[in-house]
Amino acid sequence: MKKVLAVAALMLPLAGCTPGDYVPDAPFTMDGVTLSIEPVAQQPCDPAKPYAVRVRWSVTDWTDPKFDFHIRSSQGTLWAKHNLAAGEQVSDPFVVPGLWFVMLDRNTRQVVAAQPTPALDCAPPPAA
Repeated sequence: MKKVLAVAALMLPLAGCTPGDYVPDAPFTMDGVTLSIEPVAQQPCDPAKPYAVRVRWSVTDWTDPKFDFHIRSSQGTLWAKHNLAAGEQVSDPFVVPGLWFVMLDRNTRQVVAAQPTPALDCAPPPAA
């Protein structure tokens, strides 16, 4: 019984090592990281409907680039996984303005970047 209690006491501090849920309230990027989100043009354009976005990222001087992209928070829905220092991916049309994309280092579970989605702009291009 003493061994079980000793092992439980040793593991208790480890429970605190799991990162908590990070819910962003302002855009964030670590040094050397870029994360951009831009709406994908749709026809017909209707800002009242969900739309697709293009998510682009890049990191410099990252030892083992393995990233998870979550929706809304660091423990939100897993949207994509990539093992590249730079890349892009287009979402399905589920995005609404202000939806957060959170980029995590898969190895450490550290938040690397967080960006909200911009509104879909349906304004016609300016006349030439």
